[in-house]
Amino acid sequence: MFSAGALSIAILFVLLGFFFSRNVQTSSDYSVAGRKASATAVSGIIMGALVGGASTVGTVQMAYEFGLSAWWFTLGAGIGCLFLGIWFAKPLRNSDLITIPEFLKNQYGYYTSLVSMLASSLGTFLSVVAQYLAGVALLRSVFPISSIHATLLLAFLVLAFIFLGGLKSYSQLGKAKIMLLYLALLLCSIKVLSFGNSPLDIIRSLPVQPYLNPFGRGLSKDAGALISMIVGVFCTQIYIQGVFAASSAETAQKGVLIAAFTTPPLGLMGVFIGLYLRRAGIILEPSHALPLFIFRSFPPFLAGILWGGILVTVIGTAAGLSLGIATNMMRDVILPLGGNRFREDSSNFMDLSRISVALIVFLSAYAGSFLDGTMILHWSYLSMGLRGVGTFFPFILAILFPGSLSSPMALLSISCGLVSLLLVPLLELPVSPLVIGISVSGIIAVAGSRLQKYEADL
Repeated sequence: MFSAGALSIAILFVLLGFFFSRNVQTSSDYSVAGRKASATAVSGIIMGALVGGASTVGTVQMAYEFGLSAWWFTLGAGIGCLFLGIWFAKPLRNSDLITIPEFLKNQYGYYTSLVSMLASSLGTFLSVVAQYLAGVALLRSVFPISSIHATLLLAFLVLAFIFLGGLKSYSQLGKAKIMLLYLALLLCSIKVLSFGNSPLDIIRSLPVQPYLNPFGRGLSKDAGALISMIVGVFCTQIYIQGVFAASSAETAQKGVLIAAFTTPPLGLMGVFIGLYLRRAGIILEPSHALPLFIFRSFPPFLAGILWGGILVTVIGTAAGLSLGIATNMMRDVILPLGGNRFREDSSNFMDLSRISVALIVFLSAYAGSFLDGTMILHWSYLSMGLRGVGTFFPFILAILFPGSLSSPMALLSISCGLVSLLLVPLLELPVSPLVIGISVSGIIAVAGSRLQKYEADL
């Protein structure tokens, strides 16, 4: 009965994918949904890629071990989307571009956009790896399957999710996925309450440190997590791709704001579940906490539906992030190098896009097979940091104050931010690499902007 419930959800999403992908005919449909996405479709694209294994399995895992600090992932994502929606969604949509490197290239030149693209792609790749860690934990928590077989199964499911129609179908599947995820976590939270565990009961029974302290892992580490989420939202291709896909600038803004207010509650429910398991004294593998809770707390068929919903969430997020990396590769590397051999509206461009996606999916699956059992959110925070630590300030200045930062200073800001991020762990400094990286990049960007203004005034 459990397997039947899980299979029913999988079949439902396959049928939805075929239905929504019927009109995908061009690369514009595939990469930016034909620029006709509604506000809810924009939020579906963003949350479909943002809310996945880290927001569910990873959040419950970290809450079980460290408590309230596990909320920073979804709370930081919500804050990042809020800033993006209020100040930046409209000018980004009005640019009529498709990728972040395209935007940076117009402002700062090819080399700056290339460094940004490589850093963002590497960071996004790590986030895809984190989805595999969550997916493997889900599968192995209820089925007698090896890590290798679980990873390969996930890879094929991710490819199927993408090939059902790219971003045009992904926006619709993203909305369905989020509704299912809300239902799953809400039912889990109600089940915790039915066991006689109110939030107040949990607060009274658990020690403040680390479980009830939002900075329970340390101020520097958790502040770095928050910063990484905010800057990562701004500098991740698939989230900005959702903005570019909107039918208008106003629609883009509404869609991002919907994502801003609907993402944090999901994480808070995950924290509640993790803290309950800790209070109850249940001993388990932390990465298996959410799937085992579902498996043991609900009738088999319903448990299968809820478990399958979480698995679809993981698969969908890995699919969206992989699609974002592939879009960068095709538009910012293949098209410029291909000359007349590739046109965006050609069939061979679409074929090569799909090959790029497949390569990314299987490379990330291979990397994930070596990291099984590690903390999922650790890789998610590192991923967000790599995406945004160098690019954030030059990107923001390019949106709000075009021409205020020179190309050499933009390249220096991005490069020094990334180098600082990598040097801090090597030097074993007692500070967050993310905080240092973003600070160095920001200082250089602001100083460069002021210097350019001073020279212009002369």
